[in-house]
Amino acid sequence: MEQKKQERLFTTLLTAHRRPLYAFIYSLLADHADAEDVYQRCSMILWDKFEQYDSDSDFLPWAMGIAFYEVKNFLRVTSRDRHRFSEQLIEQLFDRMSADKNDHNTQMLSLEKCLKSLRQKDLWVIQQVYWERRKCSAVAEEIGMKINALYDRVSRIRSQIKDCVRRRVAEVEHV
Repeated sequence: MEQKKQERLFTTLLTAHRRPLYAFIYSLLADHADAEDVYQRCSMILWDKFEQYDSDSDFLPWAMGIAFYEVKNFLRVTSRDRHRFSEQLIEQLFDRMSADKNDHNTQMLSLEKCLKSLRQKDLWVIQQVYWERRKCSAVAEEIGMKINALYDRVSRIRSQIKDCVRRRVAEVEHV
């Protein structure tokens, strides 16, 4: 029974993170066929090492760490091809992408907090325009506003969100 739970958890996590993991591998190899091969190999290794995964931590960084070494191994094996990135460049890309991932997480958490701090009416407008992808004319009509006034309001809300995110990110960076 425990084995089935492990299999289900692994399948769920791998499926949920397939795209970003594949994108990470592809960004290091720049060839879809090679990236797919490495992704498949990496999937098997992830399953083999899944007992080592700490379920209290994020799956994607753990998987990306394993994928990084699998990419390095792939490049070592295929190093005779002069169209491959050097191992040193792969390490630099990995370091940069890891830093960018942390920046992205900080920005997303900041965005979430900033959206929660919006007035309810403003949040509703943003939800309608961006998440529901409704036409601005329909939203303007629903709230009894001229279309240009809605454009101005959306612009002000976006500026407010952008400033809020920048402030929160700056606060995190100074800590």
